[in-house]
Parts: sequence; structure tokens; C-alpha cells
Amino acid sequence: MQIKSEPRGKYLLLHAAGRLDASWAEYFQDTLLSYIRHGQHHLVIDASGMSFLSSAGIRSLVRIHKELKSVHGNMSIINATDFVSKTLETTGLGFWLAGSPPDGMPTTEALSGHNMEHDFEAFVLSAGAKLLLSAPSAWRPWQKVDPGQTSHLFFDEKQVGLGIGSAATRFEEARARFGEFMAVTGNVIFQPPGATERPDYLLSEKEFVPEMLAIQAIMCTGDMSLLLRFAPTREQAFYPVSTIMEAALRHTCSNAAGFVILAEVEGLVGVTMIRSPGLLEQDRPVEHPAILDWLSFTGDRVYAGQQTLIVGITAYAERMKASSLLPPIPSRPDICGHAHACVFPYQPLQNGKIDLKTTLNKFMDGPPPIALMHLTDDNRPAIGIGQTALIRGACWCAPIANPEELP
Repeated sequence: MQIKSEPRGKYLLLHAAGRLDASWAEYFQDTLLSYIRHGQHHLVIDASGMSFLSSAGIRSLVRIHKELKSVHGNMSIINATDFVSKTLETTGLGFWLAGSPPDGMPTTEALSGHNMEHDFEAFVLSAGAKLLLSAPSAWRPWQKVDPGQTSHLFFDEKQVGLGIGSAATRFEEARARFGEFMAVTGNVIFQPPGATERPDYLLSEKEFVPEMLAIQAIMCTGDMSLLLRFAPTREQAFYPVSTIMEAALRHTCSNAAGFVILAEVEGLVGVTMIRSPGLLEQDRPVEHPAILDWLSFTGDRVYAGQQTLIVGITAYAERMKASSLLPPIPSRPDICGHAHACVFPYQPLQNGKIDLKTTLNKFMDGPPPIALMHLTDDNRPAIGIGQTALIRGACWCAPIANPEELP
């Protein structure tokens, strides 16, 4: 079987020629699923050259249809041969057949994607919405943790935040279990310390409200004002996370912004706690190589092709007072940022304007998270691995009304 593709506006026209049988069904399915993964959610299959369709081929079409339905896409088959039309109609799948191309599909090939470098498609969610910032706990490396400086935090669906904490509610139980966490739409994902530990999570359900005992926390309360969508172009194969941070600041016209990103990973760069800071017995600097007993650094760009949920805050460096909780990004010293990233198995993300809570709940109902880390930027000359970069996805963001509250 041969498959040729032509971008036609928001549609992808696919010319499928040959036999869609057991020998070619897997190839056909994998090819079309790849197009869906790369953001093509409106497929038109020209079946004028498809000479045969078997049950194996029908199963591949059903799988493709289900994948498109999960991201609110669609599929139609045009110019089908008599054999293919009859097969689909007798199996109850004749609704895929269309007498002509969809209305609005250009008649000639069109370039897909955006033509401008660093171009973002913006959707207004709640005009004028702003986030209120608070920092209820502000532990700094490498201080001994004082039980009196911890905070019991409860997370509702209006809160977005990140920090270091434990799901245990008593300090003596928590002191050996402090690790990175993120909170968004009433759900909390946290990484217990330990080289072999997997992330755990607390989901807001009915009367249950997730709670953490935090030694460090940056919280934003309110609604997101904008949704920014980004995708690769011929000029821009991926987006460094600092580029997305700067876009959030620029589009919200603010000095500081809170953001949530859900996107396909080009490569993550970060660090994870493998030993709880609650075990520190005194204030002391922890330097190399002793730091490796406390932190695990990504030695390379990791989790390519997976999906990541990133929660953070960002600000223009020259307009923000110095804060250890919001340091400058070495590769972009004009931008400050603090972000945590959670990794999920890849799931396709619907195009266009999407709701944060609905979209995130879908991911939380799927396979469990794989990892959670604090994002870093390794810009060492020659040997540095750079910063986190993303391929395509969504960024919900809003201006922060009171950035001066950050200690």
C-alpha cells in the first residue's frame, strides 16, 4: 500500500492506494496515528486507489476513528471504490463515506502550521482574570527544616502551585518524605524522595480536598486568562521552555505570570530530590560531590516523545526583586522562572481552545505519572545539555497581580 499526504488547511488529505488487508493494516494504522500525534486531527482519506478492504483493515480504521474521537477530530472517506463502499456499508460503517470533500477544505495543497518563528495561537479564556500569589513556606537550601516553618496546605480547583512537601500531615512522619510537588485544578502530584520512587498523587473527589505539609510553596489562586497553543513549524522544530515563559509574559502584558503547560516532550532537563531535606541536622552548604547524595540530575535530555505537565511562575528579571524562589534562567537571564514538570505516557491533545480542568482530568484518569522533577537549565559551555524543550501543546496563563509577595 502507498500513502501520500497533502495538507489542505486544517485537513490532511491522504491518498491510499493498494490493499488494506492483514499485510498492510498495521502500516496503515501506524502511519495515520503518527499524523494524529503530530496534530492532524481532521483526516480525509481518498480511497479511489484502494482496491480491497478486509476485516483487519476495518479494525485499523476503527482504531484511527477512536483516536480522533478522543481529541474531537474526525475522519471521512471520499472517492471509495464500489468494493470498499459496499464493505463499509454492510459492516455498519457507511457513515464514514462522503460524497465529496468537506466544506471549507482548500482545493490545493496549503502549508500547515504557523509561518512566523515563535508564533503562538492565543485564545481568551477570562478577560481581565489575574492570579493572587502567596508563598506560605520558603525553605531555602540548605537550611535545617524547622517544624514551625512548615505549612498545612489545602488545594482546591482555583489553585495552581508548586513546592517541596509531603503527603504526611505530622512533621515526624513527613521529615524523611519531603519531595517536589505540583498542584493544579484540585489535584496534587508529588515525588517522594528516593532513587527508585515513583510519583504519587491526590485527586480532588467529592468532599475530599488534597492536603500537603510543605516546607516550600509558591501558590497562585484565581482563573487563567489566556490559552496559548504552539506547534512545530518549518523554522521552529521545538520550543525551549523559556520561550514559552516569555510568550506568557508578553501575551498577558504582565511583569509576572503563572502558567500551566501540557505538551509533548522534546527533552526534559531537571533535578529530583533523592533524600529529604527534613533529614538535615544543621544549616550547612552542600556542594559537589556531597550534593549527589541529595539530588539526582538528568545527565541527558530525557523523556522524549512523552507528555509533560508543567506548573510554574515566571517574570521579567529587571522588573522583579531578587528572590531565591524565582532565579534567572541562565540561557535567558532576562527571564526568571521556577517550574516543576510531571511526565505522563503520551496521549494526543485536542487542537484549538481547550479547558484546563477537563483536559487535565483526562490525563489523570489515564496511565499514572512516570516522573516529577524541578526544571533546571544546564548552559555550561560545550558540555551543558541546555534547557527543557517542547514540541507541541498548550499553555494556560494569567498575570500575577501581586508579585511583590514572593520572598
